[in-house]
Amino acid sequence: MEAKRARTRAGVIGTGRLGREHARVYASLETVERLSVYDRDPARAEAVAKEHGARPCASIEALLAECDAVSICTPATHHHAAATSAFDAGVHVLVEKPIASDTAAARDMIARAASNGCVFQVGHIERFNGAFEAASTLIRHPRFIEAHRLSVFSPRGIDVSVVQDLMIHDIDLILKVLAGDRITELRASGAGVLTGAPDIVNARIEFAGGCVANVTASRISREPLRKIRFFEASRYVSVDLREKSVEAFEKIGDPDRVPGGLDPARLIRAMSVEIDRSEPLRKEIVSFLAAVRGETGPAVTGEEGLAALGVAERVLESVAKTWRAR
Repeated sequence: MEAKRARTRAGVIGTGRLGREHARVYASLETVERLSVYDRDPARAEAVAKEHGARPCASIEALLAECDAVSICTPATHHHAAATSAFDAGVHVLVEKPIASDTAAARDMIARAASNGCVFQVGHIERFNGAFEAASTLIRHPRFIEAHRLSVFSPRGIDVSVVQDLMIHDIDLILKVLAGDRITELRASGAGVLTGAPDIVNARIEFAGGCVANVTASRISREPLRKIRFFEASRYVSVDLREKSVEAFEKIGDPDRVPGGLDPARLIRAMSVEIDRSEPLRKEIVSFLAAVRGETGPAVTGEEGLAALGVAERVLESVAKTWRAR
């Protein structure tokens, strides 16, 4: 059996805005032996390679021939082709979210990774946001979740819907917190303002365990916002993912036992929260490379990426029904 490399030969497929950031992180890691990059635009690949001391490659096949692991940062519509080429070459993959443009492609990617013995991690980066990591230690059994993810309009990402581009982040976090709880009902509505697809969508998702999630995503907001709030018996946790901050409160008394009547300030206390403010992308890539070295499993598995995409597809199906009914 071939000995595992102490350092990883890494690659980045797609050197747009996200790919450039992946290249920057890989180039900064001592565990990376060499970095190669590829983009359909050779000039863009050359520029990123020069900036980060990487080797530009003329094709995906040429890049895969000299890599142990790659980040796929292409548009979602190209994830399947790039990932399956990597798996067939025995190369491990970190793919940006969404895992694929549809669940059929995602299932095939998962199967290819398994049959070739490759690590497959999905880039749901909010999992590595220090605010969510801290909040996760406080959340027990939420009964209601409210999420708002609003973004100013950008042509980037319109190859997929606002649900697959933005809402899927919060869908993934909710599925992670509820740990496999089954969805019993899902209703959604949306409106297209700047594109021919829904630019703002709201979904109400009910789970078998009793939790209800109200999730809103928009790519036509004037101000960006990324907040998710968790309500449960005797506890409230509010997470600002953009600012990397958490507000948490818990009930500490019984209102019937408060002398002089109800005084909310005497029943509630703020909870102390420590937050890791290190870069989420760096943590994500470090975790991926640790999985490649066999030190741990993927932080976000292909199956988890598929689950989030499956819910996103259900949201879009519900939105489509409301549009047809008008």
